[in-house]
Amino acid sequence: MIKLLLVEDETATRQGLMKHIKWHELGIGVVEEAKDGIEGLEAASRLRPDIVVSDIRMPGMNGIDFTASVRERFPACKIIYLSGHSDKEYLKAAIRINAVSYVEKPINLDELQEVIAKAVQLCLEHLKADHLNLALSESLPFIRQTIVSGLIRGPIDDDELKRSLQLAGVTFAPGSSYTVSILVPAHEDGEPNAIDLRGLNRIVDYLHRASNGFTHLAAIQDSARIVVISAHRPERRNELAAVYPLLAEHLSQYPPSPKVSWIVGMTSPGWAGIRASYETAAGFLSRLFYYGFGTMVDAMEKPTAAYPITLELLHAYEKLLQELNKEAILSFAEQLYQAMRTKTGTPADDVRSLFYRMLRLLAEQGEKRGLLLSPSGAGQEEYDWAVMSKIGTFKQLKDYFLRRAAVLLDRIANLESNCRAVLDVKKYIRGNYSDKEITVHMLADHVHLTPTYLSSLFRKETGKTISEYIAEVRIARSADLLMEPQSKLYEVADLSGYNDANYFAKAFKKITGMTPTQFRRKHKP
Repeated sequence: MIKLLLVEDETATRQGLMKHIKWHELGIGVVEEAKDGIEGLEAASRLRPDIVVSDIRMPGMNGIDFTASVRERFPACKIIYLSGHSDKEYLKAAIRINAVSYVEKPINLDELQEVIAKAVQLCLEHLKADHLNLALSESLPFIRQTIVSGLIRGPIDDDELKRSLQLAGVTFAPGSSYTVSILVPAHEDGEPNAIDLRGLNRIVDYLHRASNGFTHLAAIQDSARIVVISAHRPERRNELAAVYPLLAEHLSQYPPSPKVSWIVGMTSPGWAGIRASYETAAGFLSRLFYYGFGTMVDAMEKPTAAYPITLELLHAYEKLLQELNKEAILSFAEQLYQAMRTKTGTPADDVRSLFYRMLRLLAEQGEKRGLLLSPSGAGQEEYDWAVMSKIGTFKQLKDYFLRRAAVLLDRIANLESNCRAVLDVKKYIRGNYSDKEITVHMLADHVHLTPTYLSSLFRKETGKTISEYIAEVRIARSADLLMEPQSKLYEVADLSGYNDANYFAKAFKKITGMTPTQFRRKHKP
């Protein structure tokens, strides 16, 4: 919808134009009027006009100053001047403002309508160009991705490639060499695919703007990586390293900024070798596991020898698990990491499987000692593997293992400490059952726990309260004493830890189902 602002200080002229110009037939959707330049600026701020028809001579602010302000704020606005004065000063001003036309007073309506129609046509052409540019801008990522995909899969028709590059606004200089890189952005504590699309596009946009002697064509691949084809003079390949810190500095302006691993493939003298360059970089991706995030590496670098993962290695680890020494187990894992991290020929999946196996062996040892890992052991196993199989770097894998192992070892130690406390309490009660002053507080002090925690722990481990266990031990001992014919009931009660013979008799019947006398008769020799 085309919007027009009419600014004219002569009321009769302004109202006549508003009434007699066939605005809608000319393609004008909205028309507003103003009586001078000051009022016109206020109306322009609100309306954002596509066309301004303005008198030149007006009080307060003349038409030249007014339209200059409008053009500064709205560069695409089309200007038409009205004036009864055709002196050169105003004509020069109209040319300087780049006005569409200049209509002299008295105004000929047909002439003015013809000039407005021309301005409308210019607006429509401008809008069409804007839409085309917008459509092209929105299509650029797809166009670039299509070009990159075609080049790394090869071969591609030269003429078709040139047309696509022109459409993408990319120019590769004649005689250029080509180097393909793969960029893998990730946060320090995350996975490669943790970077959102906006972060990936920020990297791509920067590379298309930055030159440093290179022409970069970049495209997002698999929603987690960026493939970059860099055109350059043959001798400048090593200067790619200078682009890397500049990219990192740019990304640091948008926290939390990712660390970018940059894998540089081989260099090709022409388009036909781009596929081989890409395959060199892609083949290095699995070895990125050893380098960590935030490094620039040359894919032409040869891997070192593989680390031998043997049964003896696992046997040595299993031997450590027998004693469950936390420091020794964590130290073993750390030393293993230090020994393996330079052996880049070892398949990353083999390393993941090894550390997963070590974690499972530790968990199994905990289960043997009574540790309940989860409502479903299989669920915990699946969770650990789901995490460890996706971890991006060896360091992250080792750190995950150390965290999980430390938690398991602490839980096992806590469990065994609790079991020992309950065993010590039982042993104390069996040795001191005749002591009539045994209390939960006394027992808690003996094993260095709080009374509340000890009571809860004892019931959890035995299914009984401490008082119930004391009573069972005392009654069991009293049963032995009752087998002696000469023993008196009050003597048995006293030796069993009871102050009162009647209370002892009630307690005895509650546990055994018979009175002490009935018990003695039943078991009389």
